[in-house]
Amino acid sequence: MNQPSHSSHHEDTEVRTLSNEARAAIDASTRGPVILFLGSSIFWLVIGTFLKLLADWQLTIPTLLDCTALFTYGRIEPAQNNILLYGWASTAAFGAGLWVTARLSRVPLLHKKLLTSAGIIWNLGVLLGTVGILIGDGNSIPGLDFPGYASPILLIAYVLIASWIIITLRQRQPGALFASQWFIFAGFLSFPWLYATANILLVWHPVQASAQGPIASWFLENITNLWLAPVAIGTGFYVVPKLVSRPISSPSLSVLGFWTLILFGSWTGIGSLMGGPVPAWMMGAGVAASIMAIIPVLSIAINLHLTLRGKYSAMSWSPALRFTVFGLYGFFFSGVLATLFALPSFNAVIQFSDVVAGASLLSLYGFVSMTFFGAIYYIVPRLIDAEWPCVKLIRWHFWFALSGLVLSVSALFLGGLLQGFAQFDVASTFRSSIEFVSPFRFLAAISSVLLLLANLSFAFSFVLMLLKTGKSESGPALLNEPTENSLETLAV
Repeated sequence: MNQPSHSSHHEDTEVRTLSNEARAAIDASTRGPVILFLGSSIFWLVIGTFLKLLADWQLTIPTLLDCTALFTYGRIEPAQNNILLYGWASTAAFGAGLWVTARLSRVPLLHKKLLTSAGIIWNLGVLLGTVGILIGDGNSIPGLDFPGYASPILLIAYVLIASWIIITLRQRQPGALFASQWFIFAGFLSFPWLYATANILLVWHPVQASAQGPIASWFLENITNLWLAPVAIGTGFYVVPKLVSRPISSPSLSVLGFWTLILFGSWTGIGSLMGGPVPAWMMGAGVAASIMAIIPVLSIAINLHLTLRGKYSAMSWSPALRFTVFGLYGFFFSGVLATLFALPSFNAVIQFSDVVAGASLLSLYGFVSMTFFGAIYYIVPRLIDAEWPCVKLIRWHFWFALSGLVLSVSALFLGGLLQGFAQFDVASTFRSSIEFVSPFRFLAAISSVLLLLANLSFAFSFVLMLLKTGKSESGPALLNEPTENSLETLAV
């Protein structure tokens, strides 16, 4: 992969070298496929959050919807997990990654029908997989619950998307790759390797049972570390410099963050099997990689802070910047927690507790989802030449999402610690550990209502946007009056 020169790290150079007419032509060419990906991702976000609400309340009220097997916890829980992973996060990653790739490659979209077909096939695969889980055909493998007949459809759709990425990068305007392109391209390269390998070894032709645990843990961790995280970081590295009119602060930290994320991220999953029937060398490598993974976390967080230094006030008025920055700092907090969880003494307590669920929610919603929310708030107005119509809906989205996330993660962490210590104490029974965590699961169920309200606000705002109820001449939708001269309208 080409390493950019010092100046090519600066995503704002794309603004200077791309005319308004060329930029408008690129946005017009990407409009259909990107809106298809982003719109369908928001649809799946609402569906997945609704199913998450049902699953969370079933932990508090076990008899809820127990009259039919279709809506029992054992099916709703994996369905919502896979919908949020593939229907929402992965589909949003496609839309954001494709748009940023086209912008930074400085060429209009090639083979539009290819991407549109890929989007339709991908959503059909997610729909078939979800129905398969609900009717009882799921695999009971976290992250791979879609039945074996749905996975090939997703891979076919991905082949079409990957073909477009390769074609676009080959046809890009001369010049070295930007930092955003490294991360996005690495994520797009990693997904087929992860998804195909895991399906082959665990679903289509399962290997011996002793090897299935390490493979499943490796896949579940790396679907975030090597697929969603690089695309989210790459998108954030594109959006943040545009909104503060400042290049990424440190090219060296970008290089360090990229290569250490790729190097250590691929090994971290095995550490979650601590204490299990896994070779000692494999477990040791997983623990060491999880601890060393703090390097890319710190590199990216410091780089982001240096870029925003003196510009944090822009978060008070820019919704895209507010969501993106919260998302990238969510990456920092989830990374720090992942390092703590790798410590044997701590892992022994929380390994089978709700703390794991809280950490998963922080990673998927606090980091990945918040970053893609910011990207969508930035991208969509430039695609359809209209502004977000209702600032109030954007505020509701942010505050419902933030309050729901904080309440849920706090409840799961506090309850999970009590649960873990009760399980670790030989004098306590398993029933007592469940009783300790029950009030906190009730709080988590309440937080799922807040998250659903947040996502409904987002979806409603997106629908109004597609109907063009906002007017481009009214200026950008700002949360407050800018405290300084706003360059938001120029950050195209």
